Order: sequence, then C-alpha cells, then structure tokens
Amino acid sequence: MLKKIDIYIIRLFIIPFLFIFSTIFIVFMIQFFWSKIDELTGKNIDILIILKFIFYFGITIIPLAIPITILLSSIITFGEFSENQELIIIKSSGISIFRIMKPILFLTFFLSVGLYFFSDFVVPKAKIEAMKLGYKIALSNSNYKLKEGAFVNLFPDFFIKIDNKDKKNNMYNVFIFFYGKNYLVNTIFSKKGIIINKEDNLFQLKLNNGIFYTENSNELQEKPSYKIINFDTLIQKFKIPSKNISNIRLRDNFQILNTKELIEKINILKLKKNYFNKTYLAKHQLELHKKFTFSVTCIIMFLIGAPIGSIFRKGGIGYPTIIAIIIFIIYYVLLTITQNMAEKCKISAWMGAWIPNLLFLPISIWITYKTVMDDFFYKY
Repeated sequence: MLKKIDIYIIRLFIIPFLFIFSTIFIVFMIQFFWSKIDELTGKNIDILIILKFIFYFGITIIPLAIPITILLSSIITFGEFSENQELIIIKSSGISIFRIMKPILFLTFFLSVGLYFFSDFVVPKAKIEAMKLGYKIALSNSNYKLKEGAFVNLFPDFFIKIDNKDKKNNMYNVFIFFYGKNYLVNTIFSKKGIIINKEDNLFQLKLNNGIFYTENSNELQEKPSYKIINFDTLIQKFKIPSKNISNIRLRDNFQILNTKELIEKINILKLKKNYFNKTYLAKHQLELHKKFTFSVTCIIMFLIGAPIGSIFRKGGIGYPTIIAIIIFIIYYVLLTITQNMAEKCKISAWMGAWIPNLLFLPISIWITYKTVMDDFFYKY
C-alpha cells in the first residue's frame, strides 16, 4: 500500500512541477528577450546566433527557477491533498503526514544534488558560450550597442556611457570605465569622442577634452594610489576578442568557474594583500558558497511548502501562487541584501550566501514539526 501511495504522491507532485517550471522558465525567457530586444533585433544579426544566445541564457536561469518551482509545487500538491480530504483518509489508516512527505522529500534531495552538479559543470559552460555570443553581437554592432545615458559592457572589463550621439556617431560626454593590470581601475571622462579604426582585435577611440584617472598599486600597499592626466586629444586603444572569441579573458570571471577552480583561485588571491584583491577575493568566496546554497534552498522550500499546503487546504494555482511568490520574494530580497554586503566586505562571504537559508531553515523545521504533530492551526 505504501508503495502505491508513494507513486501516487510523486505523480501528483511531478505534474504541477513540470508545468510550473515550464511557466517560470518561459516568463524568465520572455523578460530576458524583452530587455534585450533592441540589441538583438534590427541589427542584421544572424538568427542562429540570437537563438544560441537565448538558449545558453536559459540554461543559466535554471538554478534560480528550481527552488521556487519546488515551493509552489509542494503547496499545490499538499493543498489538493488536504482540500480533497485525502490527507485525513490516509492519516486515519495510521500513516503520518511526514511519511506522506518522504517520497517527495527524497525526490527533492536528489533534485538538489543534481542541481549542484548542474550548477557546477553545465551552467559555467553555458555562461561562457553566452558571453562569447554576447561579445560577438556587441563587437559587430558597437555603435548600435551604445545607449544614451546608460553604461554598456562592450567586451570584458570595459564599460562605456555616453550622454548622446549624433548622426555621424560622434559621442558626447563620454565616461569610460575599465580594468587594467591586476584589475586596477581606470576611468576616462571626455567631452567628445568617436570610434575609429575598429579591427578584429583592436577597439580604438579618439577622445577630446577630458581627464584620464588611473590607480597605481603594488602588493606592499594596503590601498592604491591615484594618477590624474588632463588631455586635449587622446587616442585610446583597447585589445578586444577576435571574431572567433579565442582570446577572451574568461578565466578571470569568477562566475564561470567551477568549485575546484574557485578554490584554486581563492587560495591564490589569499596570498595577495592589496586593497582591490580583498574585494575580488570576497566575490570568489561568495560564488563558491552559492554553488551549494540553492541546493539547500530546494530542501528548505519543500519543508515550507508541503506544511503550508496541508495547513491552508487550498489546491489549484491562484492561492498557492500568491503564497509562494511572497515567500520567495522575501528570501530573494534577503539574499540580494546579504550578497551585496558580502561583496562590499561588510560581512563575511559565507554569511552573505547562507544567512537567508539559516533564517528559513529553523522556520521550515518548526512548521513541518507542527504540521506532523497535528499542532498547527487545526486538528484532524
């Protein structure tokens, strides 16, 4: 009997899980495409490149979509159980609520483990491919890529903002931000500029009437020193990826490293004591912890969702969706705040990654315990 119940429960969970995941995934993809529509359409870009770019981005959002899918699916599954009185019938035969939860809990555990390996091996590769295609799109349409009043990342470690540009592609009030050797910050302000002599591996700007601001540092210095140069005319050259993107400095991007590579990079950065490396180290450490946080979040979201569904006795999409969105927004806002604090070295990296889970874990255990013990909101 128990095996039949297990199969029945898992089937009830899988159906809304697949539907909800597909819906959330499509919503994320539409939002992404809408935000990039000006960059991806009307620029004579090969449709195959656009489809590949969207595909690889889709892979990168799966770790974010899985936890909220588990939360909402759990609320719906156990809400329908409770609403249809099936939970009472099963309990009356001597089977506890926790025993009913176990099949999906085990399934969630395996999903969590799979999500870690997916995040560690598949997602970094997808990010690399998305970056390559993104840079190919940006470099082939640099003038179109520039948006008035907004920073644009044309290629690795290079950001540019302009106030406006004319029909001849002259740019006005140009602000350029880029990283130099050892990731020291360089900034250029210029009243006027234009892109000249753009080649496969060279991006060249002619800038007029401006200031060049750069940091100077060595490993013996705790904080960097600064150098400011005023110029009337400046020809600034930047090395950029070639069309085959073979020389992008991808290995320096902490977001595309797997667990082993992150640990190796962290150990290297710990040996360097200058001011910038302290912040850069924090980002690597935070990314390492994030490899595990979403996997744990999946289990926590199930332990919250299943009891809530049992307690409120509401199946369907509407009511559970509202509850799930509220819970996940609270979690995600808290995660964003703590991660930003960790990146600014206001708190340690492990705290920035784990505080939301550490706060939600006791809540999930408490609400599960209360529900299993028939001591929460109602008695059967």
